[in-house]
Amino acid sequence: MYFCLTFADNVMLNIHTLDNNNMTKFSKTKHCAQCNKKDSIFNLLNNSELELINENRLEVNYNTDEIIFKQGTTLTHFLSLNTGLAKIYVEGYNKRNLILGFLKPGEFLCGPGAFTDKRHHYCISALAPSSACLIDIDVMYKVFEQNNTFALAYINHLSKQKIYEIENIVNLTQKQMHGRIANALLYLHTEIYKREDSVVSISRQDLAEFTGMNKDSAGRILKEFYAGKIIDINKNEIQILNIHLLKQIALFG
Repeated sequence: MYFCLTFADNVMLNIHTLDNNNMTKFSKTKHCAQCNKKDSIFNLLNNSELELINENRLEVNYNTDEIIFKQGTTLTHFLSLNTGLAKIYVEGYNKRNLILGFLKPGEFLCGPGAFTDKRHHYCISALAPSSACLIDIDVMYKVFEQNNTFALAYINHLSKQKIYEIENIVNLTQKQMHGRIANALLYLHTEIYKREDSVVSISRQDLAEFTGMNKDSAGRILKEFYAGKIIDINKNEIQILNIHLLKQIALFG
């Protein structure tokens, strides 16, 4: 269950109800200065800047599949993910989505609309029970103006994100389906989960939306990888058994 807070500009921010009485809890577990879950660029802020952010943020919990930001709505907050995992995706034509990437704990973003038309140009939703800090956009503008080093660090972050998106466009448009699936599994392993047992967790639908194909095609290729002992599959968990061969498929697929 969830309800919506309606702002003056008719923007609605989804807030998860946290107890059995359907009462939302707004709690700040730690001051920003003591938080060990924030993006490293926040270490570039002084105490007064961290205090300003701390006073102008919401700490919110989300259920699996709950929308955090909705494409097309007014952009009012920056997002700092504290726990869980989220996906970033574009709502395309005919109810087809394209996943652009994933958000891990400690990562901080808002989107290009923060500096253009004040609109969300993609959705963010929770892939697992998650918590996040939502920081007022006007406060972030003020901090950017006061701290040029922090602003440059955020621009660097945005630039790296754009580089990844360009590389992903090349993968989606120039690689065969096997190469796209292999590339996606390697990305999840090396950039998102980073588990020693090489296990990643993703649904067939999300894998299809991340690789620009339909669910049946993604499932068929996973079965081929399983038959070739490249991966092992247990429901939504995929263990990479032959990472060398998977890299070869990603490179030449």
